Amino acid sequence: MEKAAADFLSYLKIPISRRYVEQLIAAHPDFPSLLGVSDVFSRLGINHRVTRIDKDNLTDFDYPYLLPLDKGNGELLVIDSHESLRKNYNRLDQWGGVILLADTAKNTSDSENNILYSHEKKIKIYSLLASVVFMGLVVTSQSDSFTWTNVSLLTLALCGLGVGYFIFAKQFGITYSSIDAFCATGKNTDCDVVLNSEVSILGIKLSDATLIYFLFQTVLLAFGPLLTKQEHIISTLSALSLFTLPLIFFSLYYQYYIAKTWCRLCVLVVALLLGQAGIFAYAFTEGLITLQGISSPFLATLFMIGMFLLAIVLALKGIIGRYERLSQTGGTGNRIKHNAMIFLSILQKQRKFDDTPFENEMVVGSPKAPIKITLCSNLYCNPCKLRHEVVAQLLAMYPESIQLTMRFVKSGKDPDSVSHLLNFWYQIIRGKENEAVDTMSLVHDWFKIWDLRKFKEKYPVDTDKPEVAHLESQCYRWINEAGIRQTPTFIINGYELPQEYGIGDLLAMVPSLHNHIVKMEDKEMAVVMN
Repeated sequence: MEKAAADFLSYLKIPISRRYVEQLIAAHPDFPSLLGVSDVFSRLGINHRVTRIDKDNLTDFDYPYLLPLDKGNGELLVIDSHESLRKNYNRLDQWGGVILLADTAKNTSDSENNILYSHEKKIKIYSLLASVVFMGLVVTSQSDSFTWTNVSLLTLALCGLGVGYFIFAKQFGITYSSIDAFCATGKNTDCDVVLNSEVSILGIKLSDATLIYFLFQTVLLAFGPLLTKQEHIISTLSALSLFTLPLIFFSLYYQYYIAKTWCRLCVLVVALLLGQAGIFAYAFTEGLITLQGISSPFLATLFMIGMFLLAIVLALKGIIGRYERLSQTGGTGNRIKHNAMIFLSILQKQRKFDDTPFENEMVVGSPKAPIKITLCSNLYCNPCKLRHEVVAQLLAMYPESIQLTMRFVKSGKDPDSVSHLLNFWYQIIRGKENEAVDTMSLVHDWFKIWDLRKFKEKYPVDTDKPEVAHLESQCYRWINEAGIRQTPTFIINGYELPQEYGIGDLLAMVPSLHNHIVKMEDKEMAVVMN
């Protein structure tokens, strides 16, 4: 399901991190269901709609669209063309008439997705530039050591290096449409199933080992003649090739008998290894392979080169992995944590507050929003700065579901900061047409500038209003009586946010929370009326 939904967004050319979107869907409390997909699309800010239609009307809609199969255990069909519809027509017996359509978009409202997508895009660009430079060096190096055997081996090594990179990138969700299309072609093929396995060689994943092996071959074939005779290089690589033969048979055995699906990239690696083995066999018959004259210092140098390349690949993996952890949404564990009923049950056991807004208080969002958040923060608190950014994202994503009240504690660093912020808001922003946007922008700028003198220069006010002074005293008294001892403190519908949750968890729960709270309020109203 999650893969099909990511494919659908890719067809629409919406800039997404596939890994991140797939994890969001898989972590949704209602997974696998179309509701979970719809909630994730809403979180991303993608305009979409779900409706029912007759089978005969499927050709009336623009492609692509999603069709959920009622008997497919959460399976989704991505229909991107007339040909795709024709191929899947027999499966429509499992379809219940529901269709999901979406509009294309140039960006998403999810900041984490945008960060990850930008990071993946940079990796692709840097990889392309590095490949061009590397290829230039390789071609230049062959001017003095050209033989058909060397060029044939080098060509296969470069092809293997390219395949190794695509396999390596896949584990971080960095995908290429042409490679995805290649992996999806044919029956019983699924690269992800095989590549995501835990099979390793001496603790190194096969995907990493493939990249390192072909990188080592490429470096040695291209620049090895600077160290020793070409015959010694080919002889050394032929000996290493013997060790790949058991891995070739294991790969085919694993795909056929254990995974029961084929990875076309893995099969391509097998083909390249067999091609190299054939060239080495030819070189042996021509007398080009000999172990005589290969010195111990040369072998030690090769070992050091191999270890250096291994360190580079593992270092790159660690660097990319740090960004990948941004996309870790908790998988199946978060399906329980982000269940709205479980969250509300835990929430209602927390400390209760009177969160009734004061007159003239800084409140953003719809008055009818079922989720009321009160944020108590310090204007000189770095965690508060970070949480304000998350809250701003929540408001941007779900403006009709969330109402935010902001209360500030008196800062020991500069007590006048709260007064000036509130006075500018009260006199310049409050009650204006763009009040919500300008309010969040004001608070954002404070945390960006973080200097009262500079802030006053950008946001000047001539006089302090007595209404603001009264509001300040009310806030400070409420914070003292409520026993707020740390910032930021979040209060959700009158209850303190449980320690097990962060405000970022609401990003995954707002749609279902909205529905559950509305239902609870309707039931309470019905009881009162009766």
